[in-house]
Amino acid sequence: MLNVKGSILLPWVKTIKANKSGVYNDYLTAEDKATLSKLILPSSWYTFETYKNCFNAVVAVEAKGSAEACREWGRVYSDAIMSSVYKRAIKKGDAKAAMDQFTFVFKSMFSFGKVQSEFPSDREMIVTIEDFDPTFEVWYYITRGWLERFIEMCLDKPVKSDFMEKSWKGAPATRIKVTWAA
Repeated sequence: MLNVKGSILLPWVKTIKANKSGVYNDYLTAEDKATLSKLILPSSWYTFETYKNCFNAVVAVEAKGSAEACREWGRVYSDAIMSSVYKRAIKKGDAKAAMDQFTFVFKSMFSFGKVQSEFPSDREMIVTIEDFDPTFEVWYYITRGWLERFIEMCLDKPVKSDFMEKSWKGAPATRIKVTWAA
């Protein structure tokens, strides 16, 4: 079974619970609603399907499906979580050590998937995400924003990124190129 930590489910659950209009009801299964009716603990594991359904619901309602909004959310979440819960992951001036920490954090949040990084030069890296849900396009945009902001925090430099390959377009993995100034 694919699982995620409660710490990454919580932001979506809080957004859903804060909206009393019922707009989210059509996006959630009975199992999702049962999970959301309980206390979500950051250190506990929850089903990936509930996470994905909550995530997609918030993206549909709040971001109107905008991939760019998702990328910006990734930057905001990265700033909030990596500078608090995972602040030891920030390795000032060392992108390689930072990516080792990012990979560790990823493994602590998801019971599946694999993140690899390579550094073709001292100003760029290529991050490959494999064995993850290939159709979860909006998640990849949030992850891209997360990576951008995390590397900015580590290097104290502006960062740019772009997709090199997209699993939701048929590639075997999603690859993100991240670059920064010297």
